[in-house]
Amino acid sequence: MFRFGTMKKLILLTLIPLFVQGQQDPQFTFNNDYNSYSNPSFMVNDYKLNVTAQHRQQWVGFKGRPITTLVNASYRVDKAWSAFGVSVLWDMLGAQHSGGATLNYAFDGKIGEHHIVPGIQMGLLYNTLDGSKLDPIQENDPNIVSSKSNGIGFDLGLSLAYMHKGLAIGFSGTHITAPTLKFEEGGTLSEYTVARHFYGYASYEALLGTHFRLKPISFAKTDGASTQFDQFLWFGTRNLNKYFDGVSLGLGYRIDDAVATAIEFKLKWFTLGYSYDITTSGINNYSSGSHEMYLRVHLFNKSEGLAALKAED
Repeated sequence: MFRFGTMKKLILLTLIPLFVQGQQDPQFTFNNDYNSYSNPSFMVNDYKLNVTAQHRQQWVGFKGRPITTLVNASYRVDKAWSAFGVSVLWDMLGAQHSGGATLNYAFDGKIGEHHIVPGIQMGLLYNTLDGSKLDPIQENDPNIVSSKSNGIGFDLGLSLAYMHKGLAIGFSGTHITAPTLKFEEGGTLSEYTVARHFYGYASYEALLGTHFRLKPISFAKTDGASTQFDQFLWFGTRNLNKYFDGVSLGLGYRIDDAVATAIEFKLKWFTLGYSYDITTSGINNYSSGSHEMYLRVHLFNKSEGLAALKAED
């Protein structure tokens, strides 16, 4: 039992993931077909080398809010019909600091212009629980640590994606082993099971003439206890010149949570993005919204490689 003070929502936000449903995967606005953390199959794309970094400050103004950083890196080896990568996640939420690191692999089952790509990721999850930030009604509760304690467990994810020209469809599951993380301090033991998460993704990039693009994205995530659904629409320019591809504007809606706005600048070797979420749930009374920064470095475009081969011929 816990005593709820004036920040009742904060306590609920902190305790529900820890002791009832299990750890929740972090939330992002830039959900796209380059995020190999939630779907390693998406390491197979138009570029050989990809490095993405995302930093999210969620519900700014809300004490104990989620603060998340995610880094993905991958490299495609065409002769092996494969892509290899790594993902590293840091996430802070109330009394807990969590995250993990995974090694990712995807096999490009290419048939003509169709790509059927299974993927797998393996690694470790960690969580640090600071019991001194909790406020139990029962003093010296034997089920709650009173200071910092760490838990660690094995992580496994599986994925599948289908890609054809501008179409991308993906399904994946993370934390398949549902590891139990234990926090021990003297004779006190706190533990919880990390929830399995399942993702669905679909997008289609329509090229409108020579210099415009339109890309709707549908994204869904569930841990069996709760489900998040995002719908996003990007519209922008492309092929403006050799070094600056264009700028895109995005507008989206996350059911029962937020309206999202975003802007993205794509250059030859990297893409910069920023998003601002307008909170629509009851947390809006305590928060001024959410901010997210996005950076993607992309090198060795497949179309450039084909052009070089043709030039040699």
